[in-house]
Amino acid sequence: MLTTSNLNLAIDPAKTRAIVLTWPDHSLTWEAAAWLYNLFPPENVFALRQRDVALARNNAVKELCLKAPESVTDFLFMDRDMRPGAETMPVLQVPGDVVGCTYPIGHMAGWASPEAIHMGLVRVSRKVLTAIEPPWFAFGYSADGTALTACECAHFARKVLRAGFTVRRAGWCDHDKHGMEHHG
Repeated sequence: MLTTSNLNLAIDPAKTRAIVLTWPDHSLTWEAAAWLYNLFPPENVFALRQRDVALARNNAVKELCLKAPESVTDFLFMDRDMRPGAETMPVLQVPGDVVGCTYPIGHMAGWASPEAIHMGLVRVSRKVLTAIEPPWFAFGYSADGTALTACECAHFARKVLRAGFTVRRAGWCDHDKHGMEHHG
């Protein structure tokens, strides 16, 4: 059984709020449920059911992060289709302002930059969210608005780096993007 003892975590799970995007049906993988259950106090785990991911993440920062008690020092963002395991633990162990976990995405070249993160599983320090201005997350579009040019993750990473904070990657997480589609 996974527990926090002897894990050398860079965060205190009792001072970390986990925010899980569970759209469309308020579900998550059994691996994510077990991982969260074994690592975080239940009162620190929040599920959001909102369709637009950028809007959901922005609302989470505004309502669940910035309004959290001052004792909450870190936030873990997770998508419902992540499948964390033992190889995921470095995302909680490696120090940094923003630490993202690598996982399979449709276009793996999206991980080419060492500072690239994707929000499927990311740990963010409270000081980052209080220092950067909203919107924290926004998709990039072509000049004529007909093509998506950047995910909301890239927008966030750029803002974090411009503010002088670190963005790192650590760990691996499986991603069940297609296996959960039958729930929708």
